Amino acid sequence: MRIFGTLVAALAMAALHPLTASALDKDRPIRMVVAFPAGGVTDLASRVVADALSHELGQPVIVENKAGGDGVLAIIEVTGSAPDGHTLLSGGFGGQLIPPLMKKNFPVDIEKQLTLIARPTEFTNVLLVHKDLPVNSVKEFMDYVAKHPGELNYGSAGSSSSDRLTTIMFMQKTGLELNFVPYKGSAAALNDLSAGIIQVMFGNLPPALGLIQSGNLKPLAVTAPYRVPQLPDVPTMQEAGVEGFSMTSWNSLFGPAGMSEADVKSLSDSISRAVMKPETQKKLRDIGFEPIGEGAEAFRKHFAADKTRWKQVIDTAGIAN
Repeated sequence: MRIFGTLVAALAMAALHPLTASALDKDRPIRMVVAFPAGGVTDLASRVVADALSHELGQPVIVENKAGGDGVLAIIEVTGSAPDGHTLLSGGFGGQLIPPLMKKNFPVDIEKQLTLIARPTEFTNVLLVHKDLPVNSVKEFMDYVAKHPGELNYGSAGSSSSDRLTTIMFMQKTGLELNFVPYKGSAAALNDLSAGIIQVMFGNLPPALGLIQSGNLKPLAVTAPYRVPQLPDVPTMQEAGVEGFSMTSWNSLFGPAGMSEADVKSLSDSISRAVMKPETQKKLRDIGFEPIGEGAEAFRKHFAADKTRWKQVIDTAGIAN
């Protein structure tokens, strides 16, 4: 009987403390280090996700902006932290995927020095033109570019940004040429597009949404493989006739290398639950994001697939340095 009682007690303890249980300390806050400035695309999504995650976990999730060096400063901050799940990196497509492909001497091996945890949101890019450009469809735009070679300038938020890479992919698929004008951030590029200083941009939807809704920018198509709820009447690039043209940018959460699988799963599951709650989905969609709540395993596969795809685009363009 004593053996049976001991066994029952042991099983009860195991149920309370399973081997896969997370070791996250509920009494400590989680730091979410954002690799870009306050007010940017990554920051906007991070703050909504952090608030939702804080309510889900019942503990503070504090957003800290550490911008600079194509996200390197934030990456170094996180890789130097304990792998206990209390320090996360909030980055994404333009911070942890593209810069290492663009820069041969990028100082961090993302997949070795970071742990991929979740991909909470994604967002489309939008083919935007100045409101006075005499085109109202992708076909009309392509015809216009073909008839005015070397005359149209496109803007981007930076040399490693999704808007630049999307434009390069567009030129590769269509054989058309646009002149590259780099900016330091989306806001400056979108302002110049509104003013007519540049004529076109594959802008990220979140920072462009207000300018589209006000009529200052003309959206011709979205790059996502689906129509977005914020612009339901705007076709996808594929619907507009550019076959095989599909891309979404995304936000993601990483931890330091060496995190336990239990902590990764616990955080990943919590992030997914938090993001997919109706109130969180509404908050994200209101500012131009699509909540997806993708967990660690699916995120790893997505990261690998995007890495292969965009390396080919970059290598074909010969823009790595």
